[in-house]
Amino acid sequence: MENNKIKVSVVIPVYNTEKYVREAIESIIHQSLKELEIIIINDGSTDGSPEILKEISNTDHRIQVYTQTNQGLSTARNFGISHARGKYIYFMDSDDLLEEDALEACYLKCEERQLDFVFFDAQSFYENNIKNAPSLNYRRTGKLEEKVYNGSEALKLQLQNKEYTPSACLNLIRKGFLEKIYLQFYPGIVHEDQLFTTLLYLQATRTACIKRTFFQRRMRQNSIMTCQFAYRNIEGYLVVTQEMLKFKKQTAKNEDKEIIDLYLSQMLNAVMWQAHSLRLPERIKLAWLCVHKYKKYVSARTIGTLLFKSLLVNH
Repeated sequence: MENNKIKVSVVIPVYNTEKYVREAIESIIHQSLKELEIIIINDGSTDGSPEILKEISNTDHRIQVYTQTNQGLSTARNFGISHARGKYIYFMDSDDLLEEDALEACYLKCEERQLDFVFFDAQSFYENNIKNAPSLNYRRTGKLEEKVYNGSEALKLQLQNKEYTPSACLNLIRKGFLEKIYLQFYPGIVHEDQLFTTLLYLQATRTACIKRTFFQRRMRQNSIMTCQFAYRNIEGYLVVTQEMLKFKKQTAKNEDKEIIDLYLSQMLNAVMWQAHSLRLPERIKLAWLCVHKYKKYVSARTIGTLLFKSLLVNH
C-alpha cells in the first residue's frame, strides 16, 4: 500500500501469546477501516507464536512481521513507531481485542476535529480460574464533555474524577504529533504506559474522547497485569516518578505542575498501598524513600499501611 493511502499504523508487540495472538490480530484485520498497515514485532517468543505470525501474515498483504531478541514491550513498540508510515498510530496488545469500527471512528474524529490524539473506554473480560486479577476501571470518558480539550485539561479532569487509566491501547495518536514532541516508550521497565500516556496528555493541544467501549482487555494468568506484585513493579513506578519530576522541572508549564503533583500523588499512594505484600527489607527501603524523597506525594496513612498491613493480615 502506498504511504499516502495508509491512514493508521497498528503496532502489535508479541511475546509468548500463542493462545491469543491470532484472535487479537484478526480483530485488527477485520476493522471497518481498511487503509491500515499492521506492524507485528515478535519480541523473542519461545512458544508457537512465530509460526502463527508467519501463517497469518500470508493471508493479508498489510501485515509486516519483524523479529528481534526479547527486549521488552517498550523497545518493541518503539521499533514499530520507527517503521510506521500511517498518519496515525495505534498500539495493540497481542492478547486483547478491538471492536470492529474502533479505528474508523477514531480516525474520522481525529480528522474532523484536527486532534493530536483521541481516547476511548475499555472493559475487562476474564479467563476461568484467574488469580490476582486487578479490579480496574477503564471508563475514562464518563464525566467528560464531547468537545475538544487541551491535553492538560483532559488529564486534570480525569484525575479529579478518579478515572484516569494510562493504557496506551486506549488512544489513537497522530504520528506527526509523536514526532514533534519526541515521545517514545521508556525501555526496560514495566508500567511504561504510566509515563508515555501522561506525557502524551501534558503536551497535547487538541484532544477529545469518544464515549464508546472499543477495547476489550483480557485478564489471564501470567500476564503483566496479573503477575504477583514484585519489586520490579516498584522499580518501574520509581522510574516513572523520576522522569515525571524531571519533566516538571525542565519542560512543564507552570499551570501543569499542579496536575503532575496530583498525578504523582494518586499513583504513588496506590503503588505503596500495593507494596505491603513485599518483603520487610524492601518495605523499609520504600518507607525511607517516601519519607525522604516523596513526602509531598505519599500520605502518612499509606506509609503505615506499607510497613504494618502485612503484619496485621498475618495475625
